[in-house]
Amino acid sequence: MKISVVIPTFNRPNTISNAVEKIFRNTLQPDEIIVVDQSQDNLTFEALLTFIEVGSITYIKEPIPSLSRAKNIGWKKATGDIIAFTDDDALVDFKWLENIKQSFENKNLNIGVLGGKVIPVYEEKSPGWEFPKRWEYFLPVYDQGDSLENFREGAFPAGVNYSIYRFLLEKFNGFDEAIGPQAGRKIQIPCEDAELALRLKLSGLDLIYNPNCVVYHPVPLSRQNPEFLNKRILEDGACSAYFQIKTSPNATSHLFSLFKSVAKYLYFGLAKLTGAKNDDDLSYLYGRLLVLLKCGILKRNLNSL
Repeated sequence: MKISVVIPTFNRPNTISNAVEKIFRNTLQPDEIIVVDQSQDNLTFEALLTFIEVGSITYIKEPIPSLSRAKNIGWKKATGDIIAFTDDDALVDFKWLENIKQSFENKNLNIGVLGGKVIPVYEEKSPGWEFPKRWEYFLPVYDQGDSLENFREGAFPAGVNYSIYRFLLEKFNGFDEAIGPQAGRKIQIPCEDAELALRLKLSGLDLIYNPNCVVYHPVPLSRQNPEFLNKRILEDGACSAYFQIKTSPNATSHLFSLFKSVAKYLYFGLAKLTGAKNDDDLSYLYGRLLVLLKCGILKRNLNSL
């Protein structure tokens, strides 16, 4: 059973070589590492030159900056039976690949997508503001304990720690390239990994959490503030509406959801004026409203957001 690791990267020459090096220090070596570089310069290529020259990684330059597109390019180039995705600034645990392989070899598991713990590494802690626990998965952070089990209802494997059979990517047409972070879009829909996982789950496959599949993810100061949080909550609401539109293309249901979201938005807006509410619910509902209206009712594409 061969494992290919795919790493999309965009303008992170200072972290990508460490990410690759950590993978090579695993107890089980990958059969290949594919880096899809969408950077605007050649600094990432230069940072990876030592790996490229000895042929230890496959380097692909892709000029169109789209995370979903990069992931699809990577897995289509890969030859492994299992495709393990991680980020260009993440550090995988030294047994990450070994535990991924053991999971897929476990015949008792009906794996659609395999994920695990995502542990934060704070480069520097904000002295005046603490990220609310209920929203920590935006950083991303994820830990549901030490048991091998299904992901909790409503939770999905994070893209930084996301493994899947290649044949399932082929069968389900990979990641939806209409979503995922893209250059030039005012409101991002950063849920391409969750959207694919949802399709697999609806088909009867399981989303498996293995606590031994561990990835460490840096959390810079730029993510430790209310502005970043509200932006991500808004995007989460937009993702929720997109899921609804894609799984239930009934225009009447979209209209009903739109009216319901408008009513909630007005209610929470009034509650905020009295000090009973903060921006969380308002940001989430605003994201839902935008996508339901423009993409569900008006039938425009996401670039209109």
